[in-house]
Amino acid sequence: METLGKFIAFIGKLLELNWEGYFGSSGQFFRRVAEAPGSSLFETLFCLFLLGALATVAGGIGWSLVRLSPVPFIRSVEWFTRLFGYIGASIISALIIAMVYEVISRYFFSAPTKWAFEMAYMLMGTSFMFGLAYCMQMGRHIRVDFVYGHVSPKARQVIDLAGYAFLVPMLLWLTWGLWEYFTEAYRVDETSGESAWNPIIWPFKFSLVIGIVLLFMQTVVQIVRSLMILAGRQPPAPPPVEGLS
Repeated sequence: METLGKFIAFIGKLLELNWEGYFGSSGQFFRRVAEAPGSSLFETLFCLFLLGALATVAGGIGWSLVRLSPVPFIRSVEWFTRLFGYIGASIISALIIAMVYEVISRYFFSAPTKWAFEMAYMLMGTSFMFGLAYCMQMGRHIRVDFVYGHVSPKARQVIDLAGYAFLVPMLLWLTWGLWEYFTEAYRVDETSGESAWNPIIWPFKFSLVIGIVLLFMQTVVQIVRSLMILAGRQPPAPPPVEGLS
């Protein structure tokens, strides 16, 4: 019990750090958007994401309390993480177009672009981060299943919950650390320093925050799913992957 108490206290401290980080420093984005909404594209998008994530969680919890069922919360969060999975998939199209343009420009016109390298890692990184939570939702992450695949469904949920017990504090630490990483870059208007283009880098750093926040939200849903199965209830199945086509 003492170990459990320390673990809960540790989680509480991480939640406190996240609360202070997000809600203590996000006011500057809201102020800038309020003062000049037409010239603050990235700040506007950041605020919309933060508000959307908060509304999704709050709305899902509220509707679940009304229905006395965790299903509305599950559906609400999974719709949100799925949306960003689709956005991440669509980014690949932009990446392909940019790389084809670079190849044609470089090898047919001997005029390589200044932006291709940085555009490639930023688009690919953003696509990867946006897809993390959706991949978990669809159960497509790599799993070492030499034991997992040979036990009962309820035993699998116990194994999953043990894994989530380690994953949750790690994700809380990452969300706080990446938020600090992003806000420092935003404060000094940091640029990449990787090419002659030298773009501002903080919008890309915010995509890292988005990805980990979405993964944390989906992890909470997976915990709820596991608890439902252990309680003898059937959680709602996510839409099939074929629904993307």
